[in-house]
Amino acid sequence: MQTFCSARCLGLANAKMRGRNSPNVFADSLQKEQELQQLEAEQLCRQRKADERAKTARDSNQRKLKEIGCESALDYGQKLFSISVDFVADYISATIEDFLLHPEKARPHASALPLLDDFSDVHHIAAVALTAALNQLSRRQTYGTFLQHIGLAIEKETRLIKLGKKSPLEMRKLMRDGVSRRKISSKKVLRALNCPVIEWSDLTRLQVGSFLAEAIFATELLTPIMLRKGKRTMRLVVPTAQAEGFIRSCKAKAYKPNHLSMLVPPSDWVGLHGGGALNNDEPLVKPVLYDAAEAWALDHYKAADLTRSIKGINHLQSHGYRVSAEIVAIQRPTWEGGIEGLWPCARNPREIPDRLGNNPSPEDLKTRNQAAAAAYRDAECNRHTRIRVERSLQNSEDVVDREVFQAWYLDHRGRAYTSNSIGSTMGPGHEKATLSFSKQLPVNDEAMGWLLKAAAGHQGMSRDTWEARLKWGQDNVDLMVAAAEDPLGKLELWRGAKDPWQFLQMCIGIREAKATGMSGTMIRLDQTTSGPGILAALTRNKDVGRLCNLFGDSPQDLYSVIAEACNKRLRQDLELGDQNKKALAELWLKFGVDRSLVKPGVLRAPYGGSYFSLADQLVDELEARLGYVPLEQYVFRVSIPSKYMASIIWAEMKAVIGPVMEVKAWLRACCKKLLNKGVVMEWTSPSGWPMRVADRQPKSRVIRTHLFGKKCCIKIEDQPTDAPLSSTQANKSISANTVHSFDSAMVHKIIYEAARTGVAIVPTHDAFATHPATAGQMHKMLHFEFGNMFTKPLLQQMKAEIEGRTRVLLPEPPNHGTLDPMAIGSNPYLFS
Repeated sequence: MQTFCSARCLGLANAKMRGRNSPNVFADSLQKEQELQQLEAEQLCRQRKADERAKTARDSNQRKLKEIGCESALDYGQKLFSISVDFVADYISATIEDFLLHPEKARPHASALPLLDDFSDVHHIAAVALTAALNQLSRRQTYGTFLQHIGLAIEKETRLIKLGKKSPLEMRKLMRDGVSRRKISSKKVLRALNCPVIEWSDLTRLQVGSFLAEAIFATELLTPIMLRKGKRTMRLVVPTAQAEGFIRSCKAKAYKPNHLSMLVPPSDWVGLHGGGALNNDEPLVKPVLYDAAEAWALDHYKAADLTRSIKGINHLQSHGYRVSAEIVAIQRPTWEGGIEGLWPCARNPREIPDRLGNNPSPEDLKTRNQAAAAAYRDAECNRHTRIRVERSLQNSEDVVDREVFQAWYLDHRGRAYTSNSIGSTMGPGHEKATLSFSKQLPVNDEAMGWLLKAAAGHQGMSRDTWEARLKWGQDNVDLMVAAAEDPLGKLELWRGAKDPWQFLQMCIGIREAKATGMSGTMIRLDQTTSGPGILAALTRNKDVGRLCNLFGDSPQDLYSVIAEACNKRLRQDLELGDQNKKALAELWLKFGVDRSLVKPGVLRAPYGGSYFSLADQLVDELEARLGYVPLEQYVFRVSIPSKYMASIIWAEMKAVIGPVMEVKAWLRACCKKLLNKGVVMEWTSPSGWPMRVADRQPKSRVIRTHLFGKKCCIKIEDQPTDAPLSSTQANKSISANTVHSFDSAMVHKIIYEAARTGVAIVPTHDAFATHPATAGQMHKMLHFEFGNMFTKPLLQQMKAEIEGRTRVLLPEPPNHGTLDPMAIGSNPYLFS
């Protein structure tokens, strides 16, 4: 059978013989075929390297976990835990029950029982003891050391239980900062947080370990043996032959490679399979996790008509991108040179100061220890960020000034994602700035205006009017061109921008457009407060809709309104509050409460954000402003002010967007009514995407420990197909999944329309990018499609469809009726 290349060459040869092609045309075509084959071979090599890197990382991680004594985190350790934890818990329960029924009966190590009172139940005790035992599985510890390890784990867990009850916010913060749970349970940390510490003796730990070891040995995973070594006879704890056989039979843990951008166009999707990266065997849709392993996981997607969605995804995959040599050449020296304001953290961690000499003064010792703690925190908190930035730079340097492509896939809600995790148009700002469309289009006056307005937006004027942005761009063209000509020599012209790298990309694009009349720079348009805006459109709420720019002719900002309400509340507390409130209000007014402070909490609210997540965010904000705070002062300087401010933001946020949040309660009520009747909740999104909520009761036992984190005892599978439906499980994500189904429906409509009209477009959930030449067309398209979609009563249609499928009557969805549906999408600042 002839290959495509040989057949193509034969056809060209025949055409030449007939006098239809010149030798130059034949040679050019043959050269293009050879170049394509070379690129495909290079791309396959890149994919193999990514696979090898993932496998090596998996093996290295498994090896490291075993070396540091964390065998319970390995695949066989988790399976052994699942098999044994119920048995250990039942054994401990029977022992305690026998003690309560027959207190007069003597039993070994009974003095350990009162020390277990702080635990929530026997499974909690069993989880900690079994995990500590599994961590020593292959270490052949002496019997006494083995018991001491179990006793020490119980002691530390007891300390963390007390700390979690007394100071939960501080405990969560320390964990987020990368402080190990073992260090948090140390006497020094607990005393700094004013948490009482009761020290156990070695004998106490031995007693507790001996009491719990009986249950562990009864599982026949570990057994004590006598081993003679010279003149000494040692008693060791080793895995049984049964346990060793089980470990050998466990398959290696699966791994997934992190693919890079592609050097050739991805394969088109024809149905749900066969597209994306070369030799890809993954489907277009990633089904929900609890169904992913089932043969029927994709059945409801196969039954739906996804023609438009697939056409849109193939259109996205057809776009080529050019990796900017100019920006990549600037990024490396600024990263290695530690230039501030351009990167999320410095390339090099802070140096830990040397230990002081003999007899340092208390003040010098305190200063040194604070600097050491700040350096340790910087190294731990920013480790992954530094790795990500370095890998991103290496990838950009590898494909600099080359044309690259992106494969795309969809999740179970229809949200579109790129397959490459690094060097993606969905990545951080410094990655987005390196990518522009490889195909350049002419830049007329309108297109140049969009370049100038986009530059102003990235500079920090994204909430100003279009006229103000255009004027700023026109007034500063020469400065932007100068910044593009010498970015390193004129850092002051672009480093202070809100999005410095994307602003620099605009500067280079403007210079290029002025010089050549062509540009492939991306113009990005982002929806205003998408979550609350979608809920306002669904509920026809005029007040929230206006603040989210659903209608009107001027820009509004929901975050600024909530921030101003918070400042008003702070001023009231400063004038009329008690002494504590006055001090806290003064602190926050001094720091300043602006839109950036309240934005994260408002963004998360429609998707399941809580007061506690808001408090955690404010802890990070306050620490960033205060710098290093010693643990002894943490409660008063960080925790209490954060909780105070969280309560104000939460109250003011509910006062503004509370009415549209009724959608969350309605969704949960519908889900509960349906799933409790054993009926799956299914409906179709506005783009035709099939939505399905069918969470089942997990046959697993999740045990939360403070020392070892969350331990999951999986019986057979996470949510087996024969398990009953669970509204409790489904309601954890029903709000987020439903809101995301609407923003993904908008994406599907836009990318299909872009494919139909031939407009290059790149979505990032609720943001879209295109050429300067087509920015005006896309801006109109976004507003028209948004208004056209939400003009319909979508919640009422959703209710009617579900009722028609299930014959179950549902409550009426919220409808405030104050917003004219025909006005939705009329504000030119809805996407800006």
